[in-house]
Amino acid sequence: MSVLAPDRRVFHSPAGFVHRRDRLMVGTVAAGVALLPLLRPKGPGHMAPADVVMAAALVVTLLWASATRERLRVPYVVPVGGLVITGCVAAMFSISPSAGALAVGQDVFLLAWCAAVVNACRTPAGLSVILRTWAWSAVGWATLLLGAVATHHRALAGINPTTGGRAELNFDNPNMAANYFFISLFILIAARCPTNRRLRVGAGLMIFGALVLTGSNAALLGLPLAGLAAGFVVIRRRADSVVALAVVLMVLVVGGAGGLLLKQRFAPNVQHSQNSLLRYSVARSSRSATKRQSLFKSEFQLFLTGSLLGRGPGTTILTLGADAAATVKTAHDDYLATLVERGALGEVALLLLIGAVAVRAASIDPRRLSNEVRLVIPETAPLIGALVAMAVTAGTHEVLHYRHLWVLLGIVAALYTVADKRSPFADRAVGSASDGVQLSLPES
Repeated sequence: MSVLAPDRRVFHSPAGFVHRRDRLMVGTVAAGVALLPLLRPKGPGHMAPADVVMAAALVVTLLWASATRERLRVPYVVPVGGLVITGCVAAMFSISPSAGALAVGQDVFLLAWCAAVVNACRTPAGLSVILRTWAWSAVGWATLLLGAVATHHRALAGINPTTGGRAELNFDNPNMAANYFFISLFILIAARCPTNRRLRVGAGLMIFGALVLTGSNAALLGLPLAGLAAGFVVIRRRADSVVALAVVLMVLVVGGAGGLLLKQRFAPNVQHSQNSLLRYSVARSSRSATKRQSLFKSEFQLFLTGSLLGRGPGTTILTLGADAAATVKTAHDDYLATLVERGALGEVALLLLIGAVAVRAASIDPRRLSNEVRLVIPETAPLIGALVAMAVTAGTHEVLHYRHLWVLLGIVAALYTVADKRSPFADRAVGSASDGVQLSLPES
């Protein structure tokens, strides 16, 4: 059944029905969420099929705001505005202004996409549609990937000789595919979709299986990290910080000891395994770490020898190639990439973005949400765990241009707007970090 069809079954949710005037807007945003993995073939400016649907959702959202005279919520506008401004200034003096302009355009587009998600999730029913669409579509994409691998349809699974046996489906690379399935798993857990526990466990296993087939070490390491962060939040909410910290430390000690034991016992076998997926994932972890260390050292040297304004967005690989660096690749690190390409002020803007997300995440305790919202998303700790893991992953991969990340940020921002910041559970800092804007558009 089409997400866009004006059918009552499509727009029914645990929180009720989506209002008739919101259905087209919510439906187009949901379609964009469902089609997030459609990133090939590429068009001009790296535009993908998913971007066409997302752009349509932006247009429909603007028309919806004009017709209904609802306030158009745009979160994270201050920090992203800082990234855009510093990116524009750096691009003017870079070796490739066109690459800088493209990167800045992507920043603006992703912020607008995030705003569309926020407005689609403005009601419990709309939030439910977006969450359920993400969860079910991720299960569908995972099933497609598993089926393609099982039937040896390598092209459909996105397996090519350059990545060994790692699958990437229709994403740009296996790490992006793994990150999508990783976040999707925590969305499924947070929304408890499917509602039947056995079906939910089966759906989670399907997504986890697809994640494993990507061979991404970052995603496999991110799973326990996100789980620990989510567990800490849950225990802290039900007990206190001391108990939560004690449990997390105990799990870290036991898990670390078990990990070392497994590494000593199975590392030689993995290194000589005939399985291409193992050779290009777990077995390459030490080599990958060495290459990244060399890459990050070269990038930091670019910062030291460059302008304080930055070398221009998207120019790291071009500059490394011109300097004949030992490792010539894209930045592979959002923190270093921002520092090198947008300068110190760009790094400040990135830290402001992280702070804005952190403030919102701290405010989405279920006790601050209405009964209708809690019916849609009973537990928000998995979202916080996913955000923590993404912040860590940003140190080894450039995730700021991942479209699904901005859907996650939009969901968190939507929950923040409906949370009761005046409740006794609220943090004092919550009320002082509103960096989003609300626009009232004239009636069309």
